[in-house]
Amino acid sequence: MNNINTKQLLNDFPEFFKHREDLMTSLMAFGFECADGWHQLIHNLCEYINDHYRGDIPTDFYVVQVKEKYGSLRFYTTGTTQEVLDLIHKAELASYSICEDCGQPGQYRDKLGYIQTLCDTCLDKYYMKLYSRVRSAKEDFISEWQKDNGAPYKEG
Repeated sequence: MNNINTKQLLNDFPEFFKHREDLMTSLMAFGFECADGWHQLIHNLCEYINDHYRGDIPTDFYVVQVKEKYGSLRFYTTGTTQEVLDLIHKAELASYSICEDCGQPGQYRDKLGYIQTLCDTCLDKYYMKLYSRVRSAKEDFISEWQKDNGAPYKEG
């Protein structure tokens, strides 16, 4: 997630991320390990959790990690009630239909060599990146020596 969205979440919900610098307690020192398309989803989730606690966040509650895993949001906390776990579960389920890159409606995609939730436009961008890497890899692995000395290689 970019710095602007990260700072907004940290500033709007400082009690949630109070241990973000302590790697023995929280993995938030690594930041939000997902793309910007889920920023609004995470912000809304934090607002719902704040509303649940009526702004009086328990001292043992904090966010341990926020990341993408297997194409959906993961939002790990400690000191959490069942009601908050239910809110988190709803947000995690919603992430399966929100493009992680841009926030538009998306779909669960598993044909990229990894799993990610993307809209069609962002999927096309990923395919273009992948295609350009494959093209350059093919060119890199066919050496002039292979061509000059008749060593086996495939052009493509």
